[in-house]
Amino acid sequence: MTRQRSLRPFKGKAQRDVAVSRPAAERRKLFSAALAAGLLASLFALGFCASPLSAAPSASDTVVDDGWADTEAAAVEGLPIIPEARGKRLRIGYFERAETNMRKKLLIPSLERLRSAFPTLEIELVKLSEFELQLGVIKREFDLFLVSSGFYTYLADAGSGAIWLATRKTPVATVSEKASGSVFIVRGDSDELLELGDLRSKRVAAIEKSSFSGWLTALAAIGNITQYPNNFFGKVFFTSDSPEEVVEMVREGRVEAGVLSTCELESLQLQGLVSQDEFRVLGERPVEGFACRTSTQLYPDLVLAARPDLPAEWGKIASSTLLGMPLTADGWGWTVANQVNDSRRVIHRYAGVMASADGDRDDTTDRYKYAMLIGFLILAGSVGYNILVSRVVRNRTRALVQIIDEKSALEESEKENRARLSQLERAGIVSELSSMIAHELRQPVASLINYADGLQLYLGGRGKDPMIDEATREIAEQAERVSEIVERVRKYAKQKTQVHAPIDLCEVTKRAFVTFGSSADRTGVRITSDFADKAPIEGDPLELELLIVNLLKNALHAAKASPEGKGTISIRLFADGVTSDDPRWVLEVRDNGPAISDAQFNDLAHPISSDKLEGLGLGLSICRVIAERHAAKLRFRRVEPSGLCAILSMAQRQTDGAGSRPKAGEHEVG
Repeated sequence: MTRQRSLRPFKGKAQRDVAVSRPAAERRKLFSAALAAGLLASLFALGFCASPLSAAPSASDTVVDDGWADTEAAAVEGLPIIPEARGKRLRIGYFERAETNMRKKLLIPSLERLRSAFPTLEIELVKLSEFELQLGVIKREFDLFLVSSGFYTYLADAGSGAIWLATRKTPVATVSEKASGSVFIVRGDSDELLELGDLRSKRVAAIEKSSFSGWLTALAAIGNITQYPNNFFGKVFFTSDSPEEVVEMVREGRVEAGVLSTCELESLQLQGLVSQDEFRVLGERPVEGFACRTSTQLYPDLVLAARPDLPAEWGKIASSTLLGMPLTADGWGWTVANQVNDSRRVIHRYAGVMASADGDRDDTTDRYKYAMLIGFLILAGSVGYNILVSRVVRNRTRALVQIIDEKSALEESEKENRARLSQLERAGIVSELSSMIAHELRQPVASLINYADGLQLYLGGRGKDPMIDEATREIAEQAERVSEIVERVRKYAKQKTQVHAPIDLCEVTKRAFVTFGSSADRTGVRITSDFADKAPIEGDPLELELLIVNLLKNALHAAKASPEGKGTISIRLFADGVTSDDPRWVLEVRDNGPAISDAQFNDLAHPISSDKLEGLGLGLSICRVIAERHAAKLRFRRVEPSGLCAILSMAQRQTDGAGSRPKAGEHEVG
């Protein structure tokens, strides 16, 4: 989560106090860069601190500046370079958030004592915010600095270096080792927050993330409640060294609690900025010898330290001068309190907070990493479950579709079988009727033939009339033909074996063509023929004539509905496969009728109905039966763009010259 920070400028009242104000992002970058430079510079500085300060020297010791030349000579690229006028100036940095009279009661008198001890130096006192002071110390901008015991421990343990000179003594603490901590404040009318544990997942405002007494000691107190104090609060807002803004946020209800350094609440009350009962201290700890209220353990007070490359004699003079100052009437002064083990434990646990380059590190990942992991697992499980369910549904849908398709195919097959059965039943009925009709027509046809012969004999004795002779002869021939058909039907009914005789397919085709021409209405249809001179086969001429006539009638019916407006029928008889082992005669009957669908085309293989109103659907069935009886092949082929071609293929009877291709002619009718 991104925490918004605000920065207020601070103006000092001393001789040359500096007001520093940088944007938070710039400060964070500078802090990171300066920290790295400071760590390297500490290695450089170790060579000039020959011995640690073990005791405060006397005030009569002289100042020696021999080390400065060596320091400048040892400076390397990337490390802070000591200014040319370095030996003439001493910069002291400090921070003070609340009005505690520290500047007036302690710092100004200390400044005067140091000027007396260093009469040749220009001493500068600079006031900054706590964060800016830390940044300046790391960048080696100050010779002496008044910082928290935690930051001093951080500098000493991190290797960048800091030399302890003295510890501040304030009127509010009798023991300087227990003079600094944090205090949690909530609104006085808040009844739901009674102890520190009630702040879990609450919004909290604090001064500075890198502030020792303003935040880190508060985290140490929360560390007694939870193993992850950084994730304890719901959201934390940092006000950049402004206790007044922390108080204002709690007052307006923008946060449930605020974190201040000890004694800052009392200072605001003395200034009249906060009433006595407006806020309540949460988790208060009574500490003997400490006048301010606290919610945490107390730690050593502010430490005055020196940069590690400061000349040793300067440090001795400064330390002895300050420690030799008597306490003021109000209790301000300097003391020897350098036991910082408690501060060191806090820094070791939360050093990452102070070393964070951004100072506003987003703790969302750390705080919610397990929740996010669980959420991710749930999401992954949901996605996996959806994929699994989708796959199961897809497989079952595919199986269901397959079952439906199979059911539809079975229903369609059953429908076709019912139609075929109906056709067979009709064929059986027709067969029975044909047998009965053939039996009944046999006597009338025989009588008709006898009457025709008798009429011809009777008229022959009275003079010859060509018309009468032709009529009686035609009557006799047709009666004979009817008699043959009736006899053939009777043979079918008796299931007698058919005996095929050598015949000429060309003559049978021509006779069928003549029969078709005399019995069909060919108006508007053009018929062409292309016959071989001779096509010897073995078969029954009457059956083949019936087959060819039926094909011609079907072609005529289709040609009359031609989309071209004028129907045509083409008849061809030719030899095929003369050079092969199975030479055959091929008869083609082609029309230019309307195009037929795939379903209609497939039905031609198993005809079960008729497209003609007067038809029974038995014509093609009879043709197929006749073709099978002659070991012939009857097939159909669609003609582009419209029309149909019926193809009858029969084996040739081997005779001399049977395989030759005769000349073709064209015969046009109508």
